[in-house]
Amino acid sequence: MDSDLKTFSSSQQQALFDLLILAMYADGHLAATEDEQLQKLLAAMGYTEETDRQREFDAAVTKMRPFLRSIQTAKDRALALADTFSERTQQRQVVAMVESLMTSDGHVTTWESTLLSELRMKFRL
Repeated sequence: MDSDLKTFSSSQQQALFDLLILAMYADGHLAATEDEQLQKLLAAMGYTEETDRQREFDAAVTKMRPFLRSIQTAKDRALALADTFSERTQQRQVVAMVESLMTSDGHVTTWESTLLSELRMKFRL
């Protein structure tokens, strides 16, 4: 997963991280590789201390958990977060990062595929 975030504002970085948390929890199958990728992303976002990364991770999970109650609410939230990214290069990077996270565990569910398709349609990619 490309963690080059130079073109992302801090609010876009947060939206990206929230989107990735949604993607990770959407399949109900959490893998160590997904967690590792998110930890690297948090480090790229400037959270170099493990305690800071864990705090940010936990906060994002807490914030996104209510949206995981149904596929529709998760999809709606994901598309709302996607509105944060207006530049084509950012949109491509977001889709690539979501796809990388989803495929890293070698288990892509129908829901994950649907979410990825929805993002691609949203961004017209």
